[in-house]
Amino acid sequence: MELKEFIRETLSQIVSGVEAAQLEVREAGGFVNPAHRAGKQEAEKSHFGVLTSGQNIFLVHFDVTVSVVEGTETDGRARLNVAGFLNLGTGGQSTASSTATNRISFKVPLAMPVDTVSAEELKKQDEETAERRRRRAEAGSHGQRSRRWMGA
Repeated sequence: MELKEFIRETLSQIVSGVEAAQLEVREAGGFVNPAHRAGKQEAEKSHFGVLTSGQNIFLVHFDVTVSVVEGTETDGRARLNVAGFLNLGTGGQSTASSTATNRISFKVPLAMPVDTVSAEELKKQDEETAERRRRRAEAGSHGQRSRRWMGA
């Protein structure tokens, strides 16, 4: 399996697994990956960050052994394969190749699907907070106007 296929499939299956678990866990009274706002210290402990939608961003750590296979096949390109998924068949072609094995580590930020019920609750909280701030600002501006009228 080529590295790009491995990464794509891994990330896709993580997201699919989260989505599949959300309904089942919600029916039991819990939430998988609920939407929330996190302070900087909290985010540093548990995940990479949070989008304004409340969507959590996690770093998916990859530590993969890869094999670079350089050959004289028809296209002449080098292939980067995940070790253990090497395609050893020649498919009727005669090839000469050399292989080098390396280990690579990297991280990919992944915004996970947020539980829809918790996302709606967060949206309501945000709207209520914005309304309270608007009222406070409005009340503060009325207080300044009345002081001006009184000569303060």
